[in-house]
Amino acid sequence: MGKTALVVGATGLIGRELVEQLLEEERYDAVWMVVRRSTRWQHPKLHEVVGFEGMDEALPHVDDVYCALGTTIAVAGSQDAFKHVDLDLPLETARIAKQHGATRYAVVSAQGASLRSPFFYNRVKGELENGLKVFGFDHLIIARPSLLLGDRKEFRLGEKVAEVVSRPLQPFLLDKLPDVAPIQALHVARALIMAAEEGQDTEVLTSGMMQRMSR
Repeated sequence: MGKTALVVGATGLIGRELVEQLLEEERYDAVWMVVRRSTRWQHPKLHEVVGFEGMDEALPHVDDVYCALGTTIAVAGSQDAFKHVDLDLPLETARIAKQHGATRYAVVSAQGASLRSPFFYNRVKGELENGLKVFGFDHLIIARPSLLLGDRKEFRLGEKVAEVVSRPLQPFLLDKLPDVAPIQALHVARALIMAAEEGQDTEVLTSGMMQRMSR
Protein backbone atom coordinates (compact mmCIF):
# COMPACT_ATOMS: atom_id res chain seq x y z
CA MET A 1 0.00 0.00 0.00
CA GLY A 2 1.33 3.44 -0.93
CA LYS A 3 1.84 6.41 1.31
CA THR A 4 -0.24 9.54 1.90
CA ALA A 5 1.22 13.03 1.56
CA LEU A 6 -0.18 16.25 2.98
CA VAL A 7 0.65 19.60 1.38
CA VAL A 8 -0.05 22.98 2.97
CA GLY A 9 0.66 26.12 1.01
CA ALA A 10 -0.36 24.19 -2.10
CA THR A 11 -1.36 27.22 -4.16
CA GLY A 12 1.93 29.07 -3.73
CA LEU A 13 5.01 29.04 -5.94
CA ILE A 14 6.64 25.94 -4.42
CA GLY A 15 3.37 24.40 -3.25
CA ARG A 16 2.00 24.07 -6.78
CA GLU A 17 5.19 22.33 -7.85
CA LEU A 18 5.00 20.01 -4.86
CA VAL A 19 1.45 18.95 -5.67
CA GLU A 20 2.22 18.33 -9.34
CA GLN A 21 5.33 16.31 -8.60
CA LEU A 22 3.79 14.33 -5.72
CA LEU A 23 0.89 13.26 -7.93
CA GLU A 24 3.46 11.68 -10.26
CA GLU A 25 5.29 9.89 -7.44
CA GLU A 26 4.52 6.17 -7.39
CA ARG A 27 5.20 5.88 -3.67
CA TYR A 28 2.14 8.04 -2.90
CA ASP A 29 -1.37 6.68 -3.35
CA ALA A 30 -2.97 9.89 -2.10
CA VAL A 31 -2.08 13.57 -1.89
CA TRP A 32 -4.10 15.76 0.45
CA MET A 33 -3.90 19.53 0.44
CA VAL A 34 -5.32 22.16 2.77
CA VAL A 35 -6.33 25.38 1.01
CA ARG A 36 -8.15 28.59 1.94
CA ARG A 37 -10.59 28.23 -0.95
CA SER A 38 -11.39 25.42 -3.35
CA THR A 39 -8.97 25.06 -6.26
CA ARG A 40 -11.16 22.65 -8.24
CA TRP A 41 -8.00 20.79 -9.28
CA GLN A 42 -8.90 17.32 -10.54
CA HIS A 43 -6.80 14.17 -10.15
CA PRO A 44 -7.68 10.65 -8.93
CA LYS A 45 -5.05 10.85 -6.17
CA LEU A 46 -5.81 14.40 -5.06
CA HIS A 47 -8.00 15.33 -2.08
CA GLU A 48 -8.79 18.82 -0.84
CA VAL A 49 -9.62 20.26 2.57
CA VAL A 50 -10.92 23.84 2.52
CA GLY A 51 -9.90 25.76 5.63
CA PHE A 52 -7.38 24.88 8.32
CA GLU A 53 -10.13 24.69 10.92
CA GLY A 54 -11.42 21.51 9.25
CA MET A 55 -8.06 19.81 8.82
CA ASP A 56 -8.04 17.70 11.98
CA GLU A 57 -11.45 16.16 11.34
CA ALA A 58 -11.00 15.66 7.59
CA LEU A 59 -7.53 14.13 7.36
CA PRO A 60 -6.96 10.38 7.16
CA HIS A 61 -3.69 8.71 8.19
CA VAL A 62 -0.79 10.84 6.94
CA ASP A 63 2.77 9.71 6.31
CA ASP A 64 4.66 12.73 4.97
CA VAL A 65 3.96 16.45 5.31
CA TYR A 66 5.17 19.10 2.87
CA CYS A 67 4.80 22.67 4.15
CA ALA A 68 5.26 25.52 1.68
CA LEU A 69 3.28 28.13 3.57
CA GLY A 70 4.69 31.62 3.26
CA THR A 71 3.81 35.24 2.66
CA THR A 72 5.35 38.68 3.14
CA ILE A 73 4.56 41.40 5.64
CA ALA A 74 3.39 43.61 2.77
CA VAL A 75 0.92 40.98 1.57
CA ALA A 76 -0.16 39.91 5.06
CA GLY A 77 -0.62 43.48 6.24
CA SER A 78 1.20 43.30 9.57
CA GLN A 79 3.91 41.41 11.43
CA ASP A 80 1.29 39.52 13.46
CA ALA A 81 -0.56 38.44 10.32
CA PHE A 82 2.73 37.37 8.76
CA LYS A 83 3.60 35.25 11.81
CA HIS A 84 0.20 33.59 11.67
CA VAL A 85 0.91 32.31 8.15
CA ASP A 86 4.64 31.61 8.43
CA LEU A 87 4.78 30.34 12.01
CA ASP A 88 1.44 29.52 13.63
CA LEU A 89 -0.10 27.56 10.75
CA PRO A 90 2.99 25.42 10.01
CA LEU A 91 3.27 24.51 13.69
CA GLU A 92 -0.45 23.74 13.93
CA THR A 93 -0.13 21.58 10.83
CA ALA A 94 2.75 19.71 12.48
CA ARG A 95 0.70 19.10 15.62
CA ILE A 96 -2.31 17.75 13.74
CA ALA A 97 -0.28 15.73 11.25
CA LYS A 98 1.68 14.07 14.05
CA GLN A 99 -1.61 12.99 15.63
CA HIS A 100 -2.58 11.49 12.27
CA GLY A 101 0.57 9.39 12.09
CA ALA A 102 3.02 11.61 10.18
CA THR A 103 6.69 10.70 10.66
CA ARG A 104 8.26 13.07 8.10
CA TYR A 105 7.88 16.83 7.81
CA ALA A 106 9.48 18.83 5.00
CA VAL A 107 9.30 22.60 5.27
CA VAL A 108 10.36 25.56 3.17
CA SER A 109 12.24 27.94 5.45
CA ALA A 110 14.61 30.67 4.24
CA GLN A 111 18.26 31.34 3.68
CA GLY A 112 19.54 33.07 6.80
CA ALA A 113 16.87 31.68 9.12
CA SER A 114 18.00 32.22 12.70
CA LEU A 115 16.60 33.31 16.04
CA ARG A 116 19.53 35.73 16.26
CA SER A 117 18.99 37.33 12.87
CA PRO A 118 18.63 41.13 12.83
CA PHE A 119 15.83 40.69 10.29
CA PHE A 120 12.30 39.97 11.49
CA TYR A 121 11.55 37.65 8.54
CA ASN A 122 14.56 35.43 9.24
CA ARG A 123 13.91 35.42 12.99
CA VAL A 124 10.40 34.07 12.39
CA LYS A 125 11.82 31.37 10.12
CA GLY A 126 14.35 30.50 12.80
CA GLU A 127 11.54 30.27 15.35
CA LEU A 128 9.66 27.96 13.00
CA GLU A 129 12.63 25.65 12.54
CA ASN A 130 13.17 25.40 16.30
CA GLY A 131 9.47 24.89 16.95
CA LEU A 132 9.24 22.00 14.50
CA LYS A 133 12.10 20.16 16.19
CA VAL A 134 10.02 19.88 19.35
CA PHE A 135 7.50 17.54 17.68
CA GLY A 136 10.05 14.75 17.31
CA PHE A 137 9.43 13.75 13.71
CA ASP A 138 11.61 10.85 12.61
CA HIS A 139 12.78 13.00 9.71
CA LEU A 140 12.57 16.79 9.63
CA ILE A 141 13.70 18.32 6.34
CA ILE A 142 14.38 22.05 6.31
CA ALA A 143 14.88 23.74 2.95
CA ARG A 144 16.63 27.10 2.95
CA PRO A 145 16.35 28.40 -0.63
CA SER A 146 17.86 31.61 -1.90
CA LEU A 147 15.88 33.88 -4.24
CA LEU A 148 13.05 31.83 -5.73
CA LEU A 149 12.37 31.82 -9.45
CA GLY A 150 9.04 30.86 -10.98
CA ASP A 151 5.64 32.13 -12.01
CA ARG A 152 4.10 33.75 -8.94
CA LYS A 153 0.43 34.64 -8.86
CA GLU A 154 1.16 37.86 -6.99
CA PHE A 155 3.71 40.48 -8.01
CA ARG A 156 6.58 41.10 -5.58
CA LEU A 157 8.62 44.11 -6.67
CA GLY A 158 11.72 43.39 -4.61
CA GLU A 159 11.98 39.81 -5.79
CA LYS A 160 11.33 40.78 -9.41
CA VAL A 161 14.11 43.38 -9.33
CA ALA A 162 16.52 40.90 -7.73
CA GLU A 163 15.62 38.29 -10.33
CA VAL A 164 16.28 40.66 -13.25
CA VAL A 165 19.60 41.81 -11.78
CA SER A 166 20.85 38.33 -10.90
CA ARG A 167 19.77 36.47 -14.05
CA PRO A 168 22.85 37.46 -16.14
CA LEU A 169 25.05 36.33 -13.23
CA GLN A 170 23.33 32.96 -12.82
CA PRO A 171 26.02 30.79 -14.51
CA PHE A 172 28.77 32.40 -12.41
CA LEU A 173 26.76 32.13 -9.19
CA LEU A 174 25.90 28.48 -9.80
CA ASP A 175 29.56 27.69 -10.33
CA LYS A 176 31.15 29.81 -7.61
CA LEU A 177 28.39 30.67 -5.12
CA PRO A 178 25.66 28.02 -5.45
CA ASP A 179 24.05 28.92 -2.13
CA VAL A 180 23.55 32.49 -3.36
CA ALA A 181 22.34 31.69 -6.88
CA PRO A 182 18.58 32.06 -7.47
CA ILE A 183 16.78 28.72 -7.58
CA GLN A 184 13.74 27.54 -9.47
CA ALA A 185 10.75 26.60 -7.31
CA LEU A 186 10.44 23.27 -9.12
CA HIS A 187 13.99 22.39 -8.02
CA VAL A 188 13.15 23.14 -4.38
CA ALA A 189 10.06 20.94 -4.61
CA ARG A 190 12.03 18.13 -6.26
CA ALA A 191 14.74 18.25 -3.62
CA LEU A 192 12.20 18.11 -0.77
CA ILE A 193 10.50 15.07 -2.28
CA MET A 194 13.82 13.33 -2.87
CA ALA A 195 14.96 14.05 0.69
CA ALA A 196 11.70 12.73 2.13
CA GLU A 197 12.19 9.35 0.46
CA GLU A 198 14.73 8.29 3.07
CA GLY A 199 16.73 9.64 5.97
CA GLN A 200 16.38 10.31 9.67
CA ASP A 201 16.70 13.16 12.16
CA THR A 202 16.95 16.80 11.05
CA GLU A 203 18.30 17.54 7.58
CA VAL A 204 19.01 21.07 6.34
CA LEU A 205 19.08 21.62 2.57
CA THR A 206 20.94 24.70 1.42
CA SER A 207 20.19 26.26 -1.94
CA GLY A 208 23.38 24.83 -3.40
CA MET A 209 22.50 21.33 -2.20
CA MET A 210 19.05 21.59 -3.78
CA GLN A 211 20.55 22.82 -7.06
CA ARG A 212 22.76 19.72 -7.19
CA MET A 213 20.00 17.31 -6.14
CA SER A 214 17.65 18.51 -8.85
CA ARG A 215 20.10 18.24 -11.75
